Amino acid sequence: MVQEGVHRGHSASIAANPINQRGIAGTVVAMPPSSDFDGDAGPDDHPSTDPAAAHGDADAAATAAAPLDAFSELVACDPVPLDQAALAIAAHCRGGDVGPAATLAELDRLGAAVREPIPEAVLDLLFAKEGFGPNRGRFADPANSYLDLVVSRRLGIPITLAVVTIEVARRAGLELHGVGMPGHFLVGTPHPGMFIDAFDGRLVDRVGAQQIFKRFESRHSFDDSLLAPTPAPQILLRMLNNLRTLHMRQPGAPSILAVLELLTRLPDCPPPEFIRLGQALSALGRPDEGARTLEAAAERFGGSAADQLNNAALRLWAQLN
Repeated sequence: MVQEGVHRGHSASIAANPINQRGIAGTVVAMPPSSDFDGDAGPDDHPSTDPAAAHGDADAAATAAAPLDAFSELVACDPVPLDQAALAIAAHCRGGDVGPAATLAELDRLGAAVREPIPEAVLDLLFAKEGFGPNRGRFADPANSYLDLVVSRRLGIPITLAVVTIEVARRAGLELHGVGMPGHFLVGTPHPGMFIDAFDGRLVDRVGAQQIFKRFESRHSFDDSLLAPTPAPQILLRMLNNLRTLHMRQPGAPSILAVLELLTRLPDCPPPEFIRLGQALSALGRPDEGARTLEAAAERFGGSAADQLNNAALRLWAQLN
């Protein structure tokens, strides 16, 4: 995604209304092959195409809605406000309150502190002066995937440090975009062939990106298509797949139900994710809710996918007989 615009304050409109999250018990269901955790890991029309207006509308959505509903509204915006959507993920996945205002205000402050809108200045501010960096000692800590904690602790993994970099640069008037290279998430710059490795706080060229790829993906061949821009919904998908993988590995990670609820709000979410959500609800003793979720998804998809979803719903309804 390429975020456009200059430094704008996000905080005032939502300062009085932190995002609230209800506790959700954890459960385990089969993990799909789309997860690629490597330490970072794999709609309705909006009436305005102006980035500033889109972010203003997104502020209002975050103010009025619970995290899951806010996430749905945010990912339907054009452009998607990556910072706020990432904060909605944190709020929905964690118990307790996540107040986005403080994080957005800090991102605003950092954007205003960039000395000029060039990649080198963003890197100097974030990684030399402000102390952002990799959490090498606790790479699989779920906190590395929550934007508010990444900003407050100055620690993260490649994808969340990339989100910080993109959002601070946007506020400084510099367009950057995500690059979802398998194995290691990068940030694209306005200069063709030049990228930011936010995990190490440095600029790399195509050869450097290829070397990073080979460290993490030695079984596969490198191709320039791996350096194509990654839109915001795909960045959010990768963040959620990281959290899903962490759930499978660690009992203290967020519940799979919370992750699946968010995944199924993404545009173009495939039917199998809805089936996994129904299974997760059933495992929590809520097969009726799971069945209704599947039936609603069937109406959305139609065709053979609807048949698959309705059959899965029937199996859940059968548990109540």
